Amino acid sequence: MRQCCSDCGYPLKTCLCQDIAAVNNQAEIIILQHPKEASHAKNTVRLLTHSLAKIKIYVGKSAIDFSSLQELLRSQPLNTVVLYPSPNSQVLNITEARKTKIERVIFIDGSWKQAYGMWKNNEWLNRFPFYKLALPNAGQYAIRKSKLDISLSTLEAVAYSLNTIEQLDTKPLLQLLTSFTRRWQSFVQRSKDKQ
Repeated sequence: MRQCCSDCGYPLKTCLCQDIAAVNNQAEIIILQHPKEASHAKNTVRLLTHSLAKIKIYVGKSAIDFSSLQELLRSQPLNTVVLYPSPNSQVLNITEARKTKIERVIFIDGSWKQAYGMWKNNEWLNRFPFYKLALPNAGQYAIRKSKLDISLSTLEAVAYSLNTIEQLDTKPLLQLLTSFTRRWQSFVQRSKDKQ
């Protein structure tokens, strides 16, 4: 049985502890995570939980799965937005972020198909403003592929959003993603070499 690091949870051979740096975000990050994504070995939300000061993850697909979150949002009202490229999403930029004074950001974590289904099955999200990122380049997460040019890992989307909302230095998050990607590619290469 493979031994895992008691701190980061990754196998000892690919332990990421030396690459994890604390990121003291002020805006609360909420992740709605598809159940299949939660168990995916290459999901990046797990990396975020080791770095961010304020993050909560809710696993599910439908509104009933997120009933505890909906209650939290009602009982603790903060200026909340959803980061998802719906047809009505506005581009998130520094000017808009300052004007809106965003305190909480909800992200949908899953494949494009899974995320779209979650958005459609959770109409309660539509009571919040929707934003999307305007990025000139595709994501850097090379170990998972997408046919869409605008694809980002959830970690990248969170990092770019926090950089825009708080002008927070999120390089530690992106460096953690780079380290994770290199270790994964190295693991895959070693497996190929053994065949």
